[in-house]
Amino acid sequence: MTDEFKKANRHSDTWCPVPFTAISLHPTGTLTRCMMSEEIMSNEENMDWDSPDFQALRKSMLEGKWDEPGCDNCKKKEEMGVKSQRQNWLVANHKKKFNFTADEAFSNPQLTGNTLRHMFLNFNNVCNFKCRMCSPRYSNSLIPEWKAVSKDIEKVKFEPELYKNVNNVLDFIDNNKHRLQDLTSIWITGGEPFIDNQIWKAMDILNEYADPSQIHMTITTNGSKTSIADIDKFRHFKQIHWDLSTDVASPMFEYMRSNGVWTWEQMNKHIQDLSDYHKENEDWLMVSLNSSYQLYNATSLNEFFIYVRDMFEGRGNINNRILVGPNWFQARHAPDSIKAVANKEIRKLFESGWLNDMQEGMVRDAQRALNNPAIPEQWNTFVQQCKAQDKFRGINLMDYDPLLGKEVYEWKT
Repeated sequence: MTDEFKKANRHSDTWCPVPFTAISLHPTGTLTRCMMSEEIMSNEENMDWDSPDFQALRKSMLEGKWDEPGCDNCKKKEEMGVKSQRQNWLVANHKKKFNFTADEAFSNPQLTGNTLRHMFLNFNNVCNFKCRMCSPRYSNSLIPEWKAVSKDIEKVKFEPELYKNVNNVLDFIDNNKHRLQDLTSIWITGGEPFIDNQIWKAMDILNEYADPSQIHMTITTNGSKTSIADIDKFRHFKQIHWDLSTDVASPMFEYMRSNGVWTWEQMNKHIQDLSDYHKENEDWLMVSLNSSYQLYNATSLNEFFIYVRDMFEGRGNINNRILVGPNWFQARHAPDSIKAVANKEIRKLFESGWLNDMQEGMVRDAQRALNNPAIPEQWNTFVQQCKAQDKFRGINLMDYDPLLGKEVYEWKT
């Protein structure tokens, strides 16, 4: 644990400021503890941020206990030696990079009655993309595929009761408009947040009851449903972080994410337009391309970093996160031949000399995640799902990544 993190980690080794000062509305229409968790903390009839479940969670954190399985995403990352989102939030607030934590909650957190500073908003699970590492909880486009795949793969669970297309975010915001005046941070994702007009209706409520001039807003989007004109509508906020989900910088993008709904050529053109617009609007707009480091892109990290650097001439941010779930997508389970190439690409980045401290930390996390011990059972599940999805979609991994494709299609499960 670094000295910086020790200073930020005030109350216990498991304490996180988010459940004390942030509300997270999940695509399933329930409250969760944060955007990184799928553990349901409410139901549609009882959307209480200070419910007994939330109080128990906060108490566990203050006592230094890991609340499982709801906090497994961060717990597993920290066990792998990878920086978790909990640690990112703690350090960022401690250093005042952004402040979504009320001072009194950061210094003296309570089980109830804390000030709301941050909101995670998921309007629905409606999405036009079919990302391989995703599920119908976050993309309704995957429902037919998961129905088929789950019949043959035990770990792929089909949960129709959780696949709600549109939830009650607008009602929730409206019912809690008395809390909005203290908001300083919002993170919006989906589904695809621009798939319909709900995001604009939410902006109307925020414009009336919150203070956009004090709000940092992150919007994670696949980009296919937005234009530069859409981005411009947010310029009255203190800062907008436009977080574009990409994962790779090649036609592998279509295999991993869009399933051909949006081509790599279209995405590449959109990123170029975004870069041009960003040049003139850096005072309020921050842009990042995000990637979840996993089996499908383990060997292309160097290519991705160089692409972002060159496309944004050093002005854009790289948001490279470590995929934890589903477990069988973790890069650690790759065969030795894949790990050898992936480690070589990581060494190229370390030897390049142009990474800043944050980027170097991301690469270091990827290296640690990659080189954790593989679990053969998890690789078997990955192979099964990969082949099943290829069959359902009528495509073949070999056409996009021959090295990984060879390992998948020659593997005997």
